Amino acid sequence: MKINFKNLANIGVCALLLSIGSCTDDLDVAVNDDQNQTTDEFYSSDQAYLQALGKLYSGLAVSGQDGPGSSDIDGIDAGFGQYLRGFWQLQELPTDEAVIAWGDPDLPVLNFGQWTSSNAFVRAFYDRANFQVSSANEYLRQTSDAKLNDRGVSAALKAEIQGFRAEARFLRALSHYHLIDMFGNIAFFTEDDPVVGYIPPQVSRKVAFDFVVSELLAIEDAMPDPRTNSYPRADKAAVWMLLSKLYLNAEVYTGTAMYTESLTYTNKILDAGFSLVDDYQKLFLADNNFNGSQNESIFSIAFDGINTQSFGGTTFLTHAPVGGNIRPRAFGIDGGWFGIRTTEAFVDLFGSSNGSFTIYEYDNDLRLLAQDGDVLKAFDADGDFEYLGSDQNNTNPAFDADQVYRYNFLNGVITNNGTEVPAPAMAVSIASQPVWNDSRGKFYTNQQTLKIETLSNYQDGYAIQKWRNVGVDLEPGSDGTGTHVDADFHMFRLGEVFLNYAEAVVRGGNGGTPTDAVGYINQLRERAYGNANANINAGNLTLDFLLDERGRELYWEGQRRTDLIRFDKFTGGSYLWPFKNGATNGSPLPPHVSLFPIPSTELVANPNINQNSGY
Repeated sequence: MKINFKNLANIGVCALLLSIGSCTDDLDVAVNDDQNQTTDEFYSSDQAYLQALGKLYSGLAVSGQDGPGSSDIDGIDAGFGQYLRGFWQLQELPTDEAVIAWGDPDLPVLNFGQWTSSNAFVRAFYDRANFQVSSANEYLRQTSDAKLNDRGVSAALKAEIQGFRAEARFLRALSHYHLIDMFGNIAFFTEDDPVVGYIPPQVSRKVAFDFVVSELLAIEDAMPDPRTNSYPRADKAAVWMLLSKLYLNAEVYTGTAMYTESLTYTNKILDAGFSLVDDYQKLFLADNNFNGSQNESIFSIAFDGINTQSFGGTTFLTHAPVGGNIRPRAFGIDGGWFGIRTTEAFVDLFGSSNGSFTIYEYDNDLRLLAQDGDVLKAFDADGDFEYLGSDQNNTNPAFDADQVYRYNFLNGVITNNGTEVPAPAMAVSIASQPVWNDSRGKFYTNQQTLKIETLSNYQDGYAIQKWRNVGVDLEPGSDGTGTHVDADFHMFRLGEVFLNYAEAVVRGGNGGTPTDAVGYINQLRERAYGNANANINAGNLTLDFLLDERGRELYWEGQRRTDLIRFDKFTGGSYLWPFKNGATNGSPLPPHVSLFPIPSTELVANPNINQNSGY
């Protein structure tokens, strides 16, 4: 069951104001607050401690306090500045996995790796992540023993709040991790620092790394056991996963390899009872909090078309890839944004297509069009249809007027009682859509070119059909307008755990075996291919293969930039993709762009901060 984050978020920011206020000038973050309730008045309610924790979780999903047009940070459109969207843009647009057609100032250069310290999108995520850190700090201040004693909080509630504090520290660690990964040497402040007039110091990437690791180790025992906390709140497994990721990247962050440590926490997750969902597509549908995907999810950001509305998150990830000849209703949305596609280099990871299915023309009401103007059928919102036309020429005797048929928008198949039925002969065929052996290859190619000549032309580059605002039953999401999307974003999931295990083994970590690594990879590939035909053996288990397999399994999930850096492919010329460094066919990037620049606004506001090398 999803937490109603919108209700939890609408508590007003009084519970967070003191900390944010102390950092507003330093981080150039503006808080929008229309509440007059004081902090002590707010915390007079026992429920306030869980509500304020809900605000921290919802900070990953919503852009501000007053709906999708509001924002907790200044300087950028609210949708662009939402946490997940900002994170995704910096992690995916500079890589081979995504390009964007829009020409908003400072946006196209993200595809090129040519940002500067004044880039609005770099600044927006820096501010957003620090806002999350500030919010967590204030929650920890307001739940200190001294504060709880002053308010006369009962012993039973105090014990419960200790668990809430552990979750707040996890959420702070998550944002610190993102800052370490993207910006390196960061401004550092905690709940122990003064509230007023404090100018945060800058700490090295290693010092920040050590702090986050120490935080995660300190809260491990205070977190709920795996899969016992209410979805989508964090538990021990989320802590272990963040440790697995930190240690996997430790050589990049600190210069010291820690693959054995990564395996230690990866193994804990493998023993915690998670399981792969049977169908990869289910991970990205509107009902992915209960369609079996929750058994694979380790930590998710919850979205709801009614209760967590924003123009970021999975609303962005569902709308922005839709354009051209793609039918929005097949995605449960009211229209496409003609934005993001993928590159030829990424499509190459999946090899050649192995077959096709026919795409038929439908109008906006999902009525099947016939060549002679007769209507054979009218699809309803559920994807069912009845045989309505007379079919005078007996062109499709397979259809019976007394039967109900079903069209699956996900694969183009029409069925009656589970048996596939050919499409009506009078339907207008508009294209043949190729399919790949690897079912993870969710490409849409009709009137899309493989090669990208012009970034601003949406139909240059294959579209990707990963997130959809329909459930397994093809019912659309809860927002009746088709604007806001229900699909959750699985930030950590078991598929990545399998890949982390294999990589740590190949890189020499102790605590795992090549045999088990092959077994885990083959579980992913059997799900992707539907059989064991594409299984690998130990001889295939190389770093190059694992980077490609991470791309196939985790694309568009905010992993690619970090992965390319760890595999030494992001900068330099050992791997080129279209528009790398601005060249149509790609050219080497300089080493310093492995880190984003510290925003110029931060350098002006905080004299303690030095710019990253090369900017």
